[in-house]
Amino acid sequence: MGSSRSFMVFGLIVIGAVAGGEAIFRHVPLDQLLLKAKSGLTTSGRITAGSEDSIIPLARQGGVWIASVELNDLYTANLIVDTGATFTTISEDLAFDAGIQSDPHNPNINLHTAGGNVKAKMGIAPRIRVGHAGRDDVRVVIHTIPNLPEGIDGLLGLSFFDRFMVRLDHSQQQLHLTHKGS
Repeated sequence: MGSSRSFMVFGLIVIGAVAGGEAIFRHVPLDQLLLKAKSGLTTSGRITAGSEDSIIPLARQGGVWIASVELNDLYTANLIVDTGATFTTISEDLAFDAGIQSDPHNPNINLHTAGGNVKAKMGIAPRIRVGHAGRDDVRVVIHTIPNLPEGIDGLLGLSFFDRFMVRLDHSQQQLHLTHKGS
């Protein structure tokens, strides 16, 4: 009988803690506080890269290479490396999670894709980092690409790569990025 009562008391404490925590976090925008705290750190506001060559490990999935990409120093996603794509494209869910909103001055773009013409939103990613290579204020298309494999959130395209020399080493499964200079 004593263990049942202890279990019920423990259950009530857990339920109270969860409900109380939910009420607190509903009123405190934790993700915005984290962004604000990180923005107080000194950053260069420019392209960041390793000394000579940033080497990024890649995963092969089907016929494409996948890179782990960090957005806004807070959120990590898997994107297909696509040097033929004009823009980096991220899913609507990823944009929401990473705090990337559509650009109010240029909200829509018409894309010509293999699946036909698509209307999508444009946005600016304050920071995208792949390994040690990073860019600030990267133009992105916010569009959920249909039929991507599970766990893939978009494409890493030329709007990120255009200031890097890009070399793909298939045998080592690595992406080499070297800053082109100013």
